[in-house]
Amino acid sequence: LPTLEGQYVGPGSRFSGLGRMITDSTEDGVWSTDRGINPVTKQEEPRRVFLILHDGLVFATSHSALAEDVAGSTKEYVNKAIAKYNDDGLDAVISHYNSQDSLDGQFYLFLIGADDNYVAHPIFPHLIGSDIKDVVGSDGQELGKEIAQATEDGIWVEYLWPHPVSRKEQQKVTWAIRHDGLIFASGYYAGGPESGSPAWQEADPREYTVQYVSQAIERYEREGLESMLNYYNSVASFEGQWYLFATDASDIYHVHPLIARLIGTDIKNVVGSDGYELGKELAKATDGGEGVWVEYLWPHPVTLKEVPKVGYAVRHDGMLFASGYYPQVEDPTAHTKAYVQKAIEYYEANGLDATIAHYNSPESVDGQWSLTMADGNDVVRVAVLAPHLVGTDLKDVGAGRIRNIGEEMAAASEQGIWINFVFPNTRSSETLYAHTWAIRHDGLLFTSRYYDDKPDVSGTP
Repeated sequence: LPTLEGQYVGPGSRFSGLGRMITDSTEDGVWSTDRGINPVTKQEEPRRVFLILHDGLVFATSHSALAEDVAGSTKEYVNKAIAKYNDDGLDAVISHYNSQDSLDGQFYLFLIGADDNYVAHPIFPHLIGSDIKDVVGSDGQELGKEIAQATEDGIWVEYLWPHPVSRKEQQKVTWAIRHDGLIFASGYYAGGPESGSPAWQEADPREYTVQYVSQAIERYEREGLESMLNYYNSVASFEGQWYLFATDASDIYHVHPLIARLIGTDIKNVVGSDGYELGKELAKATDGGEGVWVEYLWPHPVTLKEVPKVGYAVRHDGMLFASGYYPQVEDPTAHTKAYVQKAIEYYEANGLDATIAHYNSPESVDGQWSLTMADGNDVVRVAVLAPHLVGTDLKDVGAGRIRNIGEEMAAASEQGIWINFVFPNTRSSETLYAHTWAIRHDGLLFTSRYYDDKPDVSGTP
């Protein structure tokens, strides 16, 4: 991979696997199992990696991993989680394994409570609080019920599951074991290679919406209603910001993976906060027609503040198939800077107390934009979307993790800096990147951010 030459690949970089290897390497040498590229076939596969630290340099090589190598590494990863539970307790385990810092290559832990409800899942955190026995694969496999049968001796379960990077389904092999009433589980992906950017990343959102809905109809025609319902009500169906919402011929929701409480209700009863009867407009789609486009207000999946959304709906066999997208601001970097500058001007005109009061109110949120502000001692004074941070030291945000985002923001000067980091969206299961603009003014730190699926802000390192 000659393109990596000269690039920073350490902790905090986009190359999380390499960063972890650098951190874990020792002078005695360590073994690790990860996914990598076979230099002969050029295909992605499980690789067994050996790393050794010598004279300040990290030397590494790898070979194709045998199935038993990967299985052994999976058990080892789970055993480490159990050991942490025994040493540090449940709260510490939940906190650690719900963070991105707990990921080890393709391995992540999902933890199930004694009541069979998820308590930790760093990739699909919206599952937390739900019963694993209710999780059904896109092919109808009741994989959750199988995992819930885990014993103190442990069991292996194979099923289809979205890859944590591509979100495309692959065959997954999971080791699940009960300990102290809890289920500790992790697995490896045995399916085909995943490469390249997701299809939706550079696609025209309007065209991709039509394509996504058409694929749902094709799945229904090919595999039947039950299979379609299983798939599109599962986490596997999310593609970036796209998900399907669908009704039966009587306009009763039978698919909505993001807001499951809508299932069983009439879409025609859905009314926006502005009084717009968006459900009735979507329901106007007719069989055999070209479909209808409807613009309406809908909660943004990160801030839950209503923003414009464009929905597309068609009917097929009387049923309504629909999806949509959130129109992006033409220049989000400029909009972010402008939002922060407006906050600075508000401070200059109205003073500190008024600024704190205004920007801690929901009225200050502009779509996905909100303000976080810290004083000259880096104590958070404004955080409308995370009010529990108010009064805490900004530098403690991310403390103890591989990358301390709070310290990076606190280092901002009067010239301002961009800080980019991974942001797992807990509501849509989409892994986004948060792009934060941080700037000092009058000793205060003003920051805001926007979210997308690109790792960097254009024109920034």
